[in-house]
Amino acid sequence: MSIRLSQTEIVFLSELPKSDIQKVSALIDAATNVIYEYFGARTAFDIIICRGCWEMEVQIISRIHNFSSGQTYNTKSAGITDYHLKEIVFRYDIARFGHYLHELIHGILSSRHPHQMREGLAWYFTLLLTESKRYLQPSYPSMLNALYIFPVKKMATVIGQEFLKDFALGRATVLEEAFSQDVKELFLPEEVFYAKKRYFR
Repeated sequence: MSIRLSQTEIVFLSELPKSDIQKVSALIDAATNVIYEYFGARTAFDIIICRGCWEMEVQIISRIHNFSSGQTYNTKSAGITDYHLKEIVFRYDIARFGHYLHELIHGILSSRHPHQMREGLAWYFTLLLTESKRYLQPSYPSMLNALYIFPVKKMATVIGQEFLKDFALGRATVLEEAFSQDVKELFLPEEVFYAKKRYFR
């Protein structure tokens, strides 16, 4: 079954009760509205809703060739974004509002940024947009702080929140040399970045 929500199509891989379909649609709509209010943009990526680790595993395996070298996913992931196919996959049974927000932010970020930069920006803005309601924040391993979040916070300190927003959407560029080493590493080719950071895995 599929439904259309503004410019996005939502495809449900499993039969779900109408109340669950309405709940998922409401969460996606709410996250989309939060993003639009802040960024003035909405994702055009289609959304696939699956249930359980088996359906998520099928989605991940079918996309392995599309993922960047540094991306690692498992069936416990609540969501994944495929930039090549322009699709976002959510695991309905474990995804919460924060997961929807995080992946939908991925859907508006410039695809010109390397994976680690997009990941850092998505986490930074997810935490920023849920700061006043921390119970909405998705849980994440603490290693992401050093890997992605702290370097993006440093960028925001140097260039400001509004400019970082434009940079995230691909409307502005920055001079990499203006930043500290950990920030500069976010600009590296993905293979180089993840080879250097492999001890984080």
